[in-house]
Amino acid sequence: MKHAIKLAVLFLLVNTGLFAAVQAKPISLYPPSNNTITFHPLPSKAGVDVQVQKRTPGKVVVIIYDEYANVYLKEILPIDQYLTRDYILTKLGNGNYTIAVTSNKKVMKKDFRVYDGQCYML
Repeated sequence: MKHAIKLAVLFLLVNTGLFAAVQAKPISLYPPSNNTITFHPLPSKAGVDVQVQKRTPGKVVVIIYDEYANVYLKEILPIDQYLTRDYILTKLGNGNYTIAVTSNKKVMKKDFRVYDGQCYML
């Protein structure tokens, strides 16, 4: 009888330990993040149009740099849900550049080339 009681107590302790190890999944008030970042060329203006759509308010960081990692523009923009911004790049010299947009720790990069005052997406 004592042996059966010891086994029952041991069984209960093992089961309690197993169920206590499982963590509850947190509940979010917002649906999963579906941030959308798109780049469009502006051929008539020699530039790039950046569009960002977010589900949650926050900020967006836009950085334009050349192939040698020299930063030409760093902009921190507040965003509610939707942001569109045109960047006219005629003042940049001939060369290859990258535009990086960071939103919710997600970085999207797009390469482009400026040649004779015109902007070409790569």
